Amino acid sequence: MPIYNDGYLAEDFCKEFESVFKAVFETEELWQYAEIVFVNDGSSDDSFGQLRALCQRYPFVGAIDLSRNFGQHVAVSCGYRHARGQYVGVLNVDMEDHPSQLAVLLEALKSNDADFSGGRYRRRKRKVVSAITSKAFSGLLNLFTGYSVPLDMATARVVTRRFVDAYNQLTEKSRYIPGLEAWLGFRRVWTTVEHRPRSRGRSSYNFRRRLVLAVDSIISFSDLPLKLAVLFGASVAALGFLMTATLIIGKHIFKNFQVGFTSTISTIVLMGGVQIMVIGVASLYIGRILREVQDRPLYVVRETIMNREQPGK
Repeated sequence: MPIYNDGYLAEDFCKEFESVFKAVFETEELWQYAEIVFVNDGSSDDSFGQLRALCQRYPFVGAIDLSRNFGQHVAVSCGYRHARGQYVGVLNVDMEDHPSQLAVLLEALKSNDADFSGGRYRRRKRKVVSAITSKAFSGLLNLFTGYSVPLDMATARVVTRRFVDAYNQLTEKSRYIPGLEAWLGFRRVWTTVEHRPRSRGRSSYNFRRRLVLAVDSIISFSDLPLKLAVLFGASVAALGFLMTATLIIGKHIFKNFQVGFTSTISTIVLMGGVQIMVIGVASLYIGRILREVQDRPLYVVRETIMNREQPGK
């Protein structure tokens, strides 16, 4: 569970999680069967101090403090690396997806003999702009990558140990979890989950962060932008050839034919813009190559607090 300046929500989540899974496992010793791994993604407030207190209060809670903000999807990857259970769930601390939904997804995973069980919203209560941009992002990613990530996909998911072990073998530095999950394959099932409005605080996942993630994800999973740039360049070149042919024919047919200043400048500006755009697209991919070649760690852990006992009975 990634945490970014919302550690104040963690205690309420722990209470709900404890209540739900004590009933699921029919035990008072929840720490023998389940654990929560909070990953503090470089919060600027005292979120890790709050998580540290929860680790002392709840024996099934662990916490990892990253040295800075690496991003939500990298934080989830860190959680995958440190999770020890036979089944691993991902959830946000704001409880828009309630912990009880993990039990629903776990049951769907087992009954369908699958390795991935994801949630899909029947209806999500959020602002219109946020809904439109989120669906547009998922649709655009599907278009560019050829994957089939549901437009109404929830954060909640439960996966098997086999799935997590395969995910942990991935080495790329840019992470978009739904895309990587789709790439891994395995048998996947989707279950309808209930969405709840956020009770306190405000999400830090704004339009700008969605836009950055969209560009980053498309570059990570598809070379289609490069192909489109080549196609667009070829189209402009063909248009330029037609314009040149028109000017040559016009000069020989019409008397006192003179090329206009406007057409000349327009052509120069158009060609310059196309060249800059194509170079810019190529530069994004070159920058991605640089990051991969540098081979820096995906994240840096500042401190880890984990219970010694192994869950998973």
